[in-house]
Amino acid sequence: MTFEARLIFVLLFFALWSFLGFLPWSFAAVIRRGRHVLLALPLALAAASLAGVLVPLLGPRDVTGFLLSIVTAFLGGALGTAAGIALARRLDTR
Repeated sequence: MTFEARLIFVLLFFALWSFLGFLPWSFAAVIRRGRHVLLALPLALAAASLAGVLVPLLGPRDVTGFLLSIVTAFLGGALGTAAGIALARRLDTR
């Protein structure tokens, strides 16, 4: 496999993990009607990508690891969303 093919493969993984981090953020944005969720978006995407990449770094690199990274990316996005909303509410001066 060439370097370019590996790079595209890894970028597709990050795109998948970021999308899975976007899902809990979009659910939270609908539930909260857009209040205090904008700051949570980059935190949710970063947390999902970090959680997704930690699985193959720490353990399985086969199909089980891929499926586990999908689950952890979604959970990481949910935790990042919750942390971002809590931070935004704390920084609100109104």
